[in-house]
Amino acid sequence: MEAYQEPISQLQLRLQGVASPAKKEWWEKYLRHVIPFRGVGIPEIRKQLAIWREVSGVAEWAREDQLELALRLFEEPIAEDKLAGILLLQEYLYDKFPWQALLPRYEALFVEERIFDWNTCDWFCVRVLGPTIAQHGPACAQAIAAWGASDNLWQARSSVVAFVKVAAEQQYYPLICESCAVLIQREERFAKTAVGWILREISRHDQAVVQQFIAEHREHFSAEALRNAVKHLDQDEQSGRPLTEGN
Repeated sequence: MEAYQEPISQLQLRLQGVASPAKKEWWEKYLRHVIPFRGVGIPEIRKQLAIWREVSGVAEWAREDQLELALRLFEEPIAEDKLAGILLLQEYLYDKFPWQALLPRYEALFVEERIFDWNTCDWFCVRVLGPTIAQHGPACAQAIAAWGASDNLWQARSSVVAFVKVAAEQQYYPLICESCAVLIQREERFAKTAVGWILREISRHDQAVVQQFIAEHREHFSAEALRNAVKHLDQDEQSGRPLTEGN
């Protein structure tokens, strides 16, 4: 544990040194105080992370140790420390291991409640899970989509949001729709908004898939999720007319 804590402490000092109290206040208010912030933006986190890897010697560590360090950052309570873990995975590590070895480690982040807010969840999906799917293809995609059955809200949300980066690829639509059909029936706001988000992205490439899904599940949509889902659909669909083949 000590081998990881010293470089983590060094990174935390660097991040705190460039923190903005105004940004901290804004982000904590925006996320309704569900997680504390330092007040450091993503570009600055990335910059400090790159410097820290070199000056701390972490860049020379074995990849397995670097992976463990990245995952340990999720144990920290402050948002930017978790985001640093995400960027460490995205920039240096996610594509250096078999996906079969990574997904159980990622799943543990949800089970152990290291990811417990939408901001961390969505950055992890877009910057780590999405690229992992893009690299490894259908088998990996199917394993992540299966998270839709999880009781953990954020793991279930990830089963959909992870596909935002590959929303143009039709091979994934059956998996996405299957997960969406589960999430849209949940009562939590962030389950339903995940569906709205991915459908909005799919609609840029295939409106028929989105129209059919909404037609089959409209009764379960919240107004917020539906508004997001139809954002890029034709005007008739946005106006609320029934989305049937005859229209």
